[in-house]
Amino acid sequence: MEYKIMLSVFRFNAKTDYLPYYKKITLKIDGEKLISDMLETIKDDEKAFEYPIGKNAGIKINGLALFTNEKVATVVASLGRELTCEPLSTKRAIKDLCINSQDFIDKFDILDAFIESSDKKIYDSFINEYYASDILKYNDQYMGDALFAFAYEMIEKYPQRKEQILQAIACEENGIWHHIDISNKLFNKDLSLQTKIEKLKNLIIQEIPLCNTYVEKLSQSHATH
Repeated sequence: MEYKIMLSVFRFNAKTDYLPYYKKITLKIDGEKLISDMLETIKDDEKAFEYPIGKNAGIKINGLALFTNEKVATVVASLGRELTCEPLSTKRAIKDLCINSQDFIDKFDILDAFIESSDKKIYDSFINEYYASDILKYNDQYMGDALFAFAYEMIEKYPQRKEQILQAIACEENGIWHHIDISNKLFNKDLSLQTKIEKLKNLIIQEIPLCNTYVEKLSQSHATH
């Protein structure tokens, strides 16, 4: 089935532009095509347009993080035919829908000592979870929900390293205690992420008693607000 879609597409070039703008585009596309095909159609008409490509290419559509290998029909069925396309982080945009993801890459180093280098491809698959969190707008040192989802996977893979991994993500300033549910920020609304993070918090409380003092202090702080 062919869809007529009204797009509002984020455009920005960090080298030449002071502010971004949104380009209005109307196009027709087969619903069986992927979002990446839709973006390529835009590029056919506007050669300078850039968007992320590859296995873990993610963008935001109507504020929800998704991979560009989603079918157009699936996105339209959920979000309608008026779609706003933005980079995963407008703050870190370098060219249209492409971003500088160095902050995401750097957070991998927090667990690097406890895992194998080949595990990075698993971490990379959580890029949408990382940029879906609004906490990054206020604290760019926040470890990120991608790291917590990754930590859960690594504890299952390397149970003998569980304590070291839990210690690493239990950081008071930027760790897992600052997490806020992002299920409604992801296109697939993956509720399993929240379940995994709650399990990690419980493990930290059980395995690292020294964290309990901070947890109690945090709970009291929330109770007074």
